[in-house]
Amino acid sequence: MTNPNLTWKEFKANEISHSMAHYLVTLHDLHAGRGYARVSDVARELDVRKGTVSVQMRHLKEKGFVVEDENRFLQLTETGKTVARQVIYNRGTIVQFLHKVLEIDREAAEIDACKIEHLLSPEAGHQILALVQLLLSEDPSAKAFLKKLKKLQPPAAPAAEPLPQSERRKVPRSSEPAQHDVRSERDR
Repeated sequence: MTNPNLTWKEFKANEISHSMAHYLVTLHDLHAGRGYARVSDVARELDVRKGTVSVQMRHLKEKGFVVEDENRFLQLTETGKTVARQVIYNRGTIVQFLHKVLEIDREAAEIDACKIEHLLSPEAGHQILALVQLLLSEDPSAKAFLKKLKKLQPPAAPAAEPLPQSERRKVPRSSEPAQHDVRSERDR
């Protein structure tokens, strides 16, 4: 069994950040729509500065997800294409689950899917899609399950009171050193 106190390290070890996922998907979409992508195109699509895109592209190039040709056109590598397609697949799957199965508002489903699309493993994405397909099928037991799900009342939100010390789960401390303000009193 996995130690829940160490699971957070897996999250931190995720190779694709939220930001990286958006850049990769944007490059994918620009190539699908226009056949090319430049820094200025990505900046316009994501509503960020070209300098911001350049910095992110450098990181994506270092990780082997993007290459830039002599004309400064950006291309996804095969690895970059695979990651972009997986993020798009996960987003669609999560939106379907939240919106069609759990009947969450479409916009809220899109926002929540955006938060986790890059974190799911391919296996989890496939299994969630299989569940969505089953639950939305004509299978009588799936229809009965969804009917029962709709009748359930969600539990009330937990009180905003902090847990007693005895009930708190120990949160592991980061191995990174604490950041200290090294400015002098006069500079503050």
